[in-house]
Amino acid sequence: MRNLAIAAFTAAFIATTVAGSVQAGPAGQGYSYTYFDSAGEVVGGATANCGGQYSSWGERTPVFQKRTWICD
Repeated sequence: MRNLAIAAFTAAFIATTVAGSVQAGPAGQGYSYTYFDSAGEVVGGATANCGGQYSSWGERTPVFQKRTWICD
């Protein structure tokens, strides 16, 4: 039982860490992702702007295009 609790805590910690690192962009840089399905249709996206706001929609796929820009 104790090992199960430790494993659950470890999995939750890793998931939280990965989710935070996906949202955080480099200082002074904004970015956006556009996600595509196997037919090339847009199925999702994510943006982190220069003001620090993050938003996403749709689904993430292994096929994506990333755009970055420098903040003033």
